[in-house]
Amino acid sequence: MFRHALLGTDLSKASATLIDSSDEFSKIGIEKITLIHVVDLRNTKLPNIFTLEELEESLIQQKNILESKGFDANAEIIYGIPSLEIEKKRKEVSADLIIVGSNGNNWSGTVLGETASEILHNMKLPVLLMVLKQTKSLDEIFSQKNFFELEQAFKQIQKFEPDWELYRKNLTEHILFPTDFSDFSEHAFECLAEQPFKINRLTLMHVQDEVKIEKHLKNRLDEFNKIDSERLKRLRQHFEQKHPETRISIKLVYGKPKTEIVKTIQAEKVTLTVMGSQGRGSLSDVFIGSVSHHVARHADSHVLFIPLIC
Repeated sequence: MFRHALLGTDLSKASATLIDSSDEFSKIGIEKITLIHVVDLRNTKLPNIFTLEELEESLIQQKNILESKGFDANAEIIYGIPSLEIEKKRKEVSADLIIVGSNGNNWSGTVLGETASEILHNMKLPVLLMVLKQTKSLDEIFSQKNFFELEQAFKQIQKFEPDWELYRKNLTEHILFPTDFSDFSEHAFECLAEQPFKINRLTLMHVQDEVKIEKHLKNRLDEFNKIDSERLKRLRQHFEQKHPETRISIKLVYGKPKTEIVKTIQAEKVTLTVMGSQGRGSLSDVFIGSVSHHVARHADSHVLFIPLIC
């Protein structure tokens, strides 16, 4: 069960939005949050931008917000390489889940940026990737300026920091579970089924991979569909036993898995996608890893990655 989450913050507007939207975490059972800000020693410019007092003040403000929402929260500033320090801290506090943020197609910020990618590549326990969307863009600056005001516009651009919002709300409204029936997927499915939180709607999805089938196995597609339909029905029956209140649907399609999954997320307004992953630095090296990496970067839903080794 997910009770204790480790939440990385870079103290940006994006992180502040994540903190303000933390009510969502309680919907999956989170009761305690360890909030950490890692001063990246690889970034020599950072100490010139913020004083230690400013960092501490911002972090305490975020901690207070979490406490006001009913979480048992503590906060800490750490110096080091963010992904490594987050891994050390999660061992120290025995967290059940790591929460990081992303702006969809392009990682954002320090903890919300390259660190998110590093965490996903080396995950040792479930990682919840929360998707944020910009509500203010550079286009607004240019749309309000004519040619003779470009100098002023460029000054604004130098100071520009976008506003953010949580893209999908109510994490458990519609969960998508894509599976390739591997050990990674089966383990992730069991973890999801064992969670006590209420799930309103669940879609179980399998994509017949056209790259693997098209050349030499297309004549066996009906056979594969029959087998995999039965597999999906087995998963549905198993989940219904533990969550009789959940509306469960099955989706079996033909195409490229990473493309079809992202299309389904968008078309059916999925709020949370749950996927298995190998972990151990192999996120992009196996089938489910390659698909997971693509979904992490392009999905319009939040994504929960569950490694086999957790």
